[in-house]
Amino acid sequence: MKKQMKRLLALVMTVFMLLPAASLFATAATTANLPIVYVVGKYVHIYTKEATKEDARYQLYPLKKPVGDVIKDNMDGLVAAYSASESTENWKIFADKIYDVLYPSYEPLMMDGNGNPRGGTHVIPVAEPKKKTSGFTLDDYNFTYDSRLDPYTNADLLNTYINKVLTATGKSQVNLIGRCLGTTVMATYLTKYGASKVRTSIFYASAFNGVYMMDGFFSADIDISYQMLQYYLTYGKSDEGGDFESVHKIADVFKQMGLLSAGVNKVNQVIEKMAPYLFPKLILLIFGTWPGHWAMISSGAYEKAKAVTLQDTNKYAGLIKKIDKYQTKVMAKFPETLEKLRKEGMRIAIVCKYNSPLIPLSPDSDMQADGTVELKTMSLGATAADMGKTLSSAYIRVLRNGNNTDYLSPDLVVDAHTCKYPNYTWFVKNCPHADYPPEIDQMFIEIFNASKQYSITTNTKFPQFMNYNAETKKISPITGPDSGADMSSGVSSAFFSRIVEWIRNFMQRILGLFINL
Repeated sequence: MKKQMKRLLALVMTVFMLLPAASLFATAATTANLPIVYVVGKYVHIYTKEATKEDARYQLYPLKKPVGDVIKDNMDGLVAAYSASESTENWKIFADKIYDVLYPSYEPLMMDGNGNPRGGTHVIPVAEPKKKTSGFTLDDYNFTYDSRLDPYTNADLLNTYINKVLTATGKSQVNLIGRCLGTTVMATYLTKYGASKVRTSIFYASAFNGVYMMDGFFSADIDISYQMLQYYLTYGKSDEGGDFESVHKIADVFKQMGLLSAGVNKVNQVIEKMAPYLFPKLILLIFGTWPGHWAMISSGAYEKAKAVTLQDTNKYAGLIKKIDKYQTKVMAKFPETLEKLRKEGMRIAIVCKYNSPLIPLSPDSDMQADGTVELKTMSLGATAADMGKTLSSAYIRVLRNGNNTDYLSPDLVVDAHTCKYPNYTWFVKNCPHADYPPEIDQMFIEIFNASKQYSITTNTKFPQFMNYNAETKKISPITGPDSGADMSSGVSSAFFSRIVEWIRNFMQRILGLFINL
């Protein structure tokens, strides 16, 4: 009996002794030992010059009147313009009407010919860093910025902010993470200032290497894929948010024009005929004067995009100078810059997402993506099967013959051995661009706290290939192929009944896409 009591007492004492250690372990999993500067991707509010703080009275963007309401209010005129264009084959009539309807909403947000804000429009400056010496989280030091601006301008502001964080924390280095559009600012910062003040850099759902969808918009290369539209309707996720009541109203316009019943081919024909008149002006109106968004045009499409969108080279000479600088000094050279910084001691991690289809508006819409950014670009070179497919048996056979299957995803969709950094690149399946799994945040903390370069084999909880469950908000290792999509049976019987649903979120996602980068 006494022996049992002694054992029980020993057990109790052991538990109590381990409690502090368990507590420390839990803390270590959620906080970092260096401050984390998070270069956000999400677009912030834009105000008129009168605003000195967040004040809805002076808000320009997000639009006070949703674009769907604007279109609904102008439905009669739009339908009349469409009918006139269809009967005369003069599609400039319809294109001009669309532009005129949207102009009052977006014109105040346009930049001048040098890519600078007009009329004092601005975002509220990022808050001063709070003083803190330990227990740093991902939310402590979020760097927000005017994403319209030249990445070099924002990189200078980021440098100032990092210096303030170091002063507020008493540390000599920070950890740096960038998401989507934020990675263009982060890449510019690292190019210009180096990594002497940065221990680890995480690139999350990155856009610094280009976004093919942006290439299509800026180049007026718009084409609705019949097959990918069906795939999108079946497997797409409305992760970007938006005013869906407004989108219902947009759908009514399409319905009255007869485009819904006419099918995808008719829509493509209308787009092709309107493109020369509409897209250069419309892109300039909405985001084509913003140097920050030009930073997401890939090198291969850049010259064509400039030729299509910035046709008045004299008017936009200053803007062109800025965006040329980013292309030549940052994007074209950043893989080499990153390798140089890595060899000098900066640790890196690249975290990607896939299996969320793109809006089917371009020839590249069948590529693996997270709904916004393509997997190939954000991963720096992963080879991936098209949406709804796996890598071919012939491709996998070559991998096996070359003993290169260590980086092959268990679902047979992604080959990471072609990435620039296969040992430092992770892939999260079924996690749309705008989702933020808490367990991925935990992985970021682990990466930041590691005593050396973190890799895909450091922790079995975070292997190279993971699956995200949107219902449970949990991630787990991918263990094998899933059912995916059946692309072999052609267009389903329910296809056209779902076109209405797709059109309802089509235009809002296009206009809202750049809010969430």
